[in-house]
Amino acid sequence: MSIQMKPFPEQALLMATFSRLAYLDQAAGKTEFAKLGFDASLISVNGSEAYFITDGTDLVVACRGTEPTQWTDIAADLDARLTASSTGKGFVHHGFKTSVDQIWAGLVEKLSVYGKQRTIWCTGHSLGAAMATLLAYRLQRAERMPNPQALFTFGSPRVGDKSYIRAIEDSGLLHFRFVNNTDIVPRVPVWPFQHFSGIYYMNHWGNLRTASGWQLTKDVGRGIVQGIKQRKFSLLDNHNIGNYEANLRTWATGVENVQG
Repeated sequence: MSIQMKPFPEQALLMATFSRLAYLDQAAGKTEFAKLGFDASLISVNGSEAYFITDGTDLVVACRGTEPTQWTDIAADLDARLTASSTGKGFVHHGFKTSVDQIWAGLVEKLSVYGKQRTIWCTGHSLGAAMATLLAYRLQRAERMPNPQALFTFGSPRVGDKSYIRAIEDSGLLHFRFVNNTDIVPRVPVWPFQHFSGIYYMNHWGNLRTASGWQLTKDVGRGIVQGIKQRKFSLLDNHNIGNYEANLRTWATGVENVQG
């Protein structure tokens, strides 16, 4: 079954799985993607990495997130200087843009053969989510490259200023942004950086909820307290892609985590 034909919760779960597998090296990644029925090849340039994934029908690019042992990843996260976007509208995070710039040529080589008539799914976690956001918008504007079908991000930091975010929103790019309770990464970097699109929020029980304002603040507080009781640093623990994937697996079954 093509990804587009799957129910939305199953799409989200699959993209979270892809984002988790994107952390694997090429040998292990190729094996694990094959178990899902996909062929995968890793594009890696100076520490910036993404998997191109296909089953002959669907095309997917899954960007790799921050690896704590990789200085290049940490440097990309910390390099929050504002730099002109490739659109000419607004400014973006210098480290994230540099990461996308480095893998762009490799992606062009693999994707240009498909042309503009094809679509591609874009996904990633953490740094990979930021890369996937910039990459999806670049693909949308590129000639002879597949159009983004949708963008799924998990624990994404903010990527650009108001002008850039407004331009990407005006483009109509479909984005599903997931945030797990107290995850600290979606809350950085601070102004003038902003998020693109709304939020699919996972509450402190791991269930998908619509939350905003005071309701959101209260639930984050509960998550912090719950983390303390469990002797976990929830601001980082909730950022783990495995937790996103587990919550989405529960959601896809239609049965929520027990609250008690």
